[in-house]
Amino acid sequence: MPLGANSRSLGIWNGVIEKCERRLVNWKSQYLSLGGRLTLINSVLDSMPSYMMSLFPIPDGRNFLWEGNSETKKFHLVKWAALIGNKQVGGLEVRNLKTQNQCLLMKWLWRLASNEQALWKEVIQAKYEMEDHWSTSMVTNTYGTSLWRTIRNLWPKLRGNCKIKIGNGVKVSFWEDSWLEQGPLKTLFPDVFILNQQQRATVAEVWSNQGWNLSFRRPFNDWEIQRVVEFYRTLEQFRGGNTVQDCLEWKDHKQGRFSVKGAYKKFNPFNTQINGWPWKMIWKAKIPYKVSCFTWLLAKQAVLTQENLMKRGIQLSPRCFLCGEKTETVTHLFLHCRITNQLWDLFINKKELKWVMPRRVTQTLKIWSSYANISGHRKRWKIIPACIWWSTWKERNLRCHQNKSNTIQKMKMNCLVLFHFWCKQEYMEDLESVMNVLGSL
Repeated sequence: MPLGANSRSLGIWNGVIEKCERRLVNWKSQYLSLGGRLTLINSVLDSMPSYMMSLFPIPDGRNFLWEGNSETKKFHLVKWAALIGNKQVGGLEVRNLKTQNQCLLMKWLWRLASNEQALWKEVIQAKYEMEDHWSTSMVTNTYGTSLWRTIRNLWPKLRGNCKIKIGNGVKVSFWEDSWLEQGPLKTLFPDVFILNQQQRATVAEVWSNQGWNLSFRRPFNDWEIQRVVEFYRTLEQFRGGNTVQDCLEWKDHKQGRFSVKGAYKKFNPFNTQINGWPWKMIWKAKIPYKVSCFTWLLAKQAVLTQENLMKRGIQLSPRCFLCGEKTETVTHLFLHCRITNQLWDLFINKKELKWVMPRRVTQTLKIWSSYANISGHRKRWKIIPACIWWSTWKERNLRCHQNKSNTIQKMKMNCLVLFHFWCKQEYMEDLESVMNVLGSL
């Protein structure tokens, strides 16, 4: 643990970086697929020391997923926001270290607001005046306080997701805290609050066994009586006499306990649901993980076809490498190319489907999944789109990078052999021949 170091300095993370590099030293990451690098990233992030992250703000970085350890700069195919969401909402579930870091720092605020006794709490309370009974005041000094200022700045975010469980009322502000179901009394009855002489009092200070001891600046006017009656009726839901200490409760936990895991799920900003995102067809299909990642890129329209390369400033011919007739876009190459269509026909004609090719990859996955009910083997049926697309991409790259090509008959056979291999590997069945697999659909 670095002592006396600037909490925002990158140098304090050198030890963590060295540990990560030791884990990566035996991996030729520039040769790994996207799926391999993704697996490696999650493995390393899960093993990172959380102690450092619970004390210091962590810097951002995202190059490794796209570039590995290669010195050559490579394209970042999709936005970072698309990577750190859950797979159900279109992400890759790469851990959002910034959110994880904030949730770990929030744990200090939660412990400060709790009733535990600790020396560090006494030090913090002595150095920074308490704003209320739950947290310190905002840190305004610029020298020697950056660490606690970073932590304290997260208090509004934490406090907004907590509720007060009132006990003896010693810590709870009578007017400003939400200790009643309806909300703060200051907000519910601003006209009564203005007239009160105990605006900073706690619940314990205005409550006794005989009832509420509230004093006001003047007698109430006739038109104010009804509001005062409503005010006291609202207070009737409080039952005094409790000797248990007040505490905060986390709203999203049944027992009210704060956890870093629960806070991460709550605060990760990239879990917005994408309507109709076919995540099960991408991640639940029994195919190699690298192919699932490739299918995900297809669904994001992010595979580096000629069109996408030209968008990134690469000067080249836009023609499709398979048919040589139209611009090589994602939708053309994988859905509408006359060469690719012959691979689709292998499976569509077998089931005599009335099929019209959709315009987008995501639509294709959703519609193809809906046809799984007519197949004798639902799981095998769901493999087919990825099998066609992977075979198409391999043939395209063969023509692009090696200046070689297969006949359409050879492409069909390669696709069927790949389909047969995946079925045999995943379901461990005695499949005598490629055609037997096709016939079993």
